[in-house]
Amino acid sequence: MNKSIFSNEKLLLVLRLIMGVVFILASIDKILSPSMFALILKEYKIIPDIFIPLVAITLPWVEFFIGVLMIANLFTQSCALVMIGLNLGYLTGIILNLIWGLVHECGCFTIFGFNEPIGGFSIVRDIVFILLCLPPLIYGTNEIKLEKEKTKQILPS
Repeated sequence: MNKSIFSNEKLLLVLRLIMGVVFILASIDKILSPSMFALILKEYKIIPDIFIPLVAITLPWVEFFIGVLMIANLFTQSCALVMIGLNLGYLTGIILNLIWGLVHECGCFTIFGFNEPIGGFSIVRDIVFILLCLPPLIYGTNEIKLEKEKTKQILPS
């Protein structure tokens, strides 16, 4: 049997935990301060102004719940796919802004006062996050496995 190292259950668990925690941490400050996140989104000059409040309020909650579901091993493949899609979107925004000569705060991880300008580190980090999501996407599952309690049937004598 030729199993890939990436299908190892322990590795998948570690990757799920890493990416779940990353997305939860990325969402916290945005959830607590949607107006500040809206200002950061506006700096990217990609989203039309009319949609910025909607994105500033909903995107952090998507990040949060995707992180929770990934940690809980619920809909893992779907979560990994959404995480990859979000990271591709973030990557596109960062690259376009760098091409346009716009350098500003990333807005990715403002928790604990960690503010970084967009740049090479942001690009590499998002690529790494995409790569970390590939094994759960390929080898994870969307099945919900519920443990059924085995009950002993007592037969009348």
